[in-house]
Amino acid sequence: MPKPSEDTKLTVLNDHYNATVADFKKLGKARELNFIAILVLLGIMAFQYISPNQSQSILTQYAQKQLDINATISINIIGSLIWFALLYAAIRYFQSVINIEKQYNYTHQLESELSKTYNGKAFTREGKAYLNNYAIFSDWVHIVYWYIFPVLFLLVTSVKIVGEWYTKRPSNLPIILDTVIYVSLAVSTVLYVYSLHKTKKNTEKNV
Repeated sequence: MPKPSEDTKLTVLNDHYNATVADFKKLGKARELNFIAILVLLGIMAFQYISPNQSQSILTQYAQKQLDINATISINIIGSLIWFALLYAAIRYFQSVINIEKQYNYTHQLESELSKTYNGKAFTREGKAYLNNYAIFSDWVHIVYWYIFPVLFLLVTSVKIVGEWYTKRPSNLPIILDTVIYVSLAVSTVLYVYSLHKTKKNTEKNV
């Protein structure tokens, strides 16, 4: 079998690069959508914590309207569903950010290979060119995603679950369920931060 020519190799590599960048952008959109979902859910939780009576009335009425029923819906059920939704959105968000970091590093490697053909002046949009033109902003985004958001996320959810334990309930089952979800969120957040740092260390080794 004859070896592929340099032009063929470059074409294949370029096609693979374009597909990788397309996947990278899809991950970015998924990250932003899940981030917005998390902010909305945290906002609802904050509303529940600050104004429990008013939030209970609004949330139950909204649930009844969406389900098109007249029966009373337990606010405990609604609260647990919000916790479940937050867990789902958070896990999807964490996965997106981690995959973006891995994809970003891989994209840099592809750009490095492609740019050799053009003396390092092409195929640097996602890598070197971006870092050179937006270094300060890139550092700020890094701080937000890696440090500020996880801390604030844990802080808000911790305040919420503590508030639930101090609220009198006819049954402890809902609070136990919410606590299990909270612990899952806390563990997921810690693993998220750990995975990001591990990805960074692996990248530095490969540089």
